[in-house]
Amino acid sequence: MNHSELPPRRLVGAAILAFACANAWAQAEPLEENDPVLEEVQVLGTWLPVTRVAEGQQTRVATAMLQRSQPVDPEQMLARLPGVSVSRAGGSGGVSEVFLRGAESNFTAVLVDGMRLNDSANTRGGGFDFSTLASLELGQVDIATGAMSATYGSDAMAGVIQVETRFPGAGEGWAAGEWGTDHGWRAGAALGGAVGDTTIAVRATGEDAGDAIEGASLELTTLSAKLDGRLGDATDWRLVLRAADRQRISYPEVSGGPEYAVLPDLEYADGQSLGGSLLVDTEHSDRWSSEWLASWSQIEDDIATPAVPPGVLDGQPAYTSDTHYRRGELRWVNRLALGDAGAPDLALGVGFIDEDGYDAGTIDLGFAVLPNSWTLDRQTASAFAELGGRWGSGWVANAAVRGDHTEGDTRVSGKVGLGHENVAGGQAWLRAASGFKLPSFFALGNPLYGNPDLEPETVRSIEAGWERDFADRFSLGLAAFASRYEDLVDFDFENFTNVNRGKVDISGVELRGGWQVSNDWRLDADWVLADIDSEDGPLRRRPEDTGGLGLTWSPDGPWSLFASARYVGERLITSIPTGDVTDPAYWLLDGTLRYRAAGGWSAWAALDNAFDEDWQDAPGFPAPGRRLRLGVELGF
Repeated sequence: MNHSELPPRRLVGAAILAFACANAWAQAEPLEENDPVLEEVQVLGTWLPVTRVAEGQQTRVATAMLQRSQPVDPEQMLARLPGVSVSRAGGSGGVSEVFLRGAESNFTAVLVDGMRLNDSANTRGGGFDFSTLASLELGQVDIATGAMSATYGSDAMAGVIQVETRFPGAGEGWAAGEWGTDHGWRAGAALGGAVGDTTIAVRATGEDAGDAIEGASLELTTLSAKLDGRLGDATDWRLVLRAADRQRISYPEVSGGPEYAVLPDLEYADGQSLGGSLLVDTEHSDRWSSEWLASWSQIEDDIATPAVPPGVLDGQPAYTSDTHYRRGELRWVNRLALGDAGAPDLALGVGFIDEDGYDAGTIDLGFAVLPNSWTLDRQTASAFAELGGRWGSGWVANAAVRGDHTEGDTRVSGKVGLGHENVAGGQAWLRAASGFKLPSFFALGNPLYGNPDLEPETVRSIEAGWERDFADRFSLGLAAFASRYEDLVDFDFENFTNVNRGKVDISGVELRGGWQVSNDWRLDADWVLADIDSEDGPLRRRPEDTGGLGLTWSPDGPWSLFASARYVGERLITSIPTGDVTDPAYWLLDGTLRYRAAGGWSAWAALDNAFDEDWQDAPGFPAPGRRLRLGVELGF
């Protein structure tokens, strides 16, 4: 069974689930010596920050930790986080997918500077390809798991990944470059200024992912601008514009890669994205504030995939995919304090989303080349409300409901959360929610196996947890979670079309701990044990058990050290030449040594895969070997 709206040719990839370290603060200041490496910040999934305790376990990777660890790409950063799996069959030239707690990648809503960048036209059911995001763009990353459609609408069935990109302030700037032993490089520069009360910043990045895996390459260029300012005494506004251009080459995912592929033909993809967001916040009074968001994005991807001859599994014909997807969104949220201190808060909002897309691709059956094209559009109007507050001695609660109306059908999502700030000396929470995902344009419109009558996929999730700090030296967190995904889109061989029929249950526990060994040293650990039960057989590309350690050395001087050791359990992976293969468990060790001078410049040396561990995200695709990266950044 395939839960990403594709026929079985997409039975590839891997899951590298990991842990990383995230500092408590979102600003670009250095970590304090006693800052925790990993922090739950409870800020996503609610319009009412006062109720964040009831939102459960969330994670933030802030600017300071991104500077200290210097991930080579967003996938490496995400692969160090608990509850996250990353699959990138084909190496740097492959398409990356990110799974939250074992759920499909297209079940996660991805926002970059307020722009929703899930691509409903792609062949992966609306997932976001993180290879279109440069690591030098990253400023802050927040992740929340569980159903969040009551806040974000469609797509947010497994959770949300929110990225705020890095821009300098007025009169500031930076330039950075890095080179690796795999012949990869990345570079970028940004400059900020001001015109009157308006701050203006521009940023450009470029990168080449190198040649660590035969046949795989990636080139990415981005250009962005940010303007922000204040209108009067009560209104703040921010405008962000972003463009990206990406070219990638790799063996087809299911081909068996450089080890098992029968034919040497490679897949070529050329993609561009363009978007912008305008956010306006107004404090009308002590009891009323409002937020306006207008965002727009356009994603294009031109892919040519060669044929894969039959092996253990049936072969795959050659095909092209020339997709164009556009999404516009308007949203208005009002926050109201319903009384004096201790009274609940209320959030009310409305939204409108306009989508359209098309594919001008073809499929080569050998004896004929057939058009594989479609054109679709969709509009969704929504209304939502959330009520929450504090009462008694440490109790926090919230409840939210949202209705999304699309083409005559209304979907209602809900959420209830309850928390307490002092349970056995720590914070405890219980959260239950429901969510949905509209069928992707690809699943609806593909002329060969698309089905215009598909229903939305749905989820119900629940999480309970507890966390505590002990004397500012030790921290401990435990969460138990369960989600049931139903009406999943699957390919029906008998009728050769997509249908709603799948069901997957995912449950597990997540344990996190931290130890401030001294003023200079901190050790963090996590372990996730999950049970993934699919009524149509085991799911591929994701382990059920993962864990790891993170070590930070941060003395008062200019030197710092970050190290991450990740354990990834065995996974089921697939290719046409081999059929199903079990990739064994492995450990992955990375580290970064950084020097930050008083004059504003810094330099670092990063060692990836220090033990030269060999794993496979798909059969026949070797893992990138040991790699040394040297980089420098000049701040001014």
